[in-house]
Amino acid sequence: MPPSDTTAPAASPDREALLAQALGQPWYHTIEVAPGRFTDGTVDHREMTPKLLPAVLSGKRCLDVGTFDGYFAFAMEERGASEVAAVDLETFDQAEWPPRNRPHLLANGGDAEPGERFKIAAKLRDSKVRRALTPIYDISPATVGGPFDHVVLSDLLLHVRDPVGALEAVRTVIAPGGRLLVAEEVNVRLSLASPRRAAAKLQTGWTDYGWWQANVAGLWQWLHQAGFRIEKRAFYTLNAKGAMRRLHVAYEVTPDPTAPQAG
Repeated sequence: MPPSDTTAPAASPDREALLAQALGQPWYHTIEVAPGRFTDGTVDHREMTPKLLPAVLSGKRCLDVGTFDGYFAFAMEERGASEVAAVDLETFDQAEWPPRNRPHLLANGGDAEPGERFKIAAKLRDSKVRRALTPIYDISPATVGGPFDHVVLSDLLLHVRDPVGALEAVRTVIAPGGRLLVAEEVNVRLSLASPRRAAAKLQTGWTDYGWWQANVAGLWQWLHQAGFRIEKRAFYTLNAKGAMRRLHVAYEVTPDPTAPQAG
């Protein structure tokens, strides 16, 4: 069995206290945790979700890679998926932080669990989403319980040292005919200066957690080298607070049967 945890629904006497806890703290994702009640998220994907996800996922096995607070996992569950798994790390110290930034990040909560808020949301939503705890490079049918018909990877490639290797691992769990949605911020200046040539900015000197900010062609090239072909592309500005409100590109891709297998 893949490493995972399931979260039972919150007991009725505790639900109001748990809801107050959820609404009284900052979140990364804006998530509905009770009818009409939303967490205070730094990012809000709700407006763009109808353009990013199919309206109906009935009978589909779905995977959210890098789930964190769980927005896309819960969104796929809402759309009728027969099963949803959500990949995350067991503790933050498993993250692939830039080496020079790692000591002070470890000192400031490296042993904390990324899924603490996910568990709160899952309880309040009576969700059956299953968390699968593994680094992205170790994703395989054995570790996450694949294959999956629909996979989401949102704002994660900028945090990994080897984006192509990460995408190759994700490709191993996509079922025949399955699709992957990759949504990432892009470097506007590089995209305008080099619209056809792949380029990426190394971010390690000015952000604690990030590695790369690719231009549009760079993200396409990562997907191409990892063995995918592009089916759809969409641009949007992420609805987020402060500096995180940035231009994004979303690629819907499928595994290219002519591409070599990873490894």
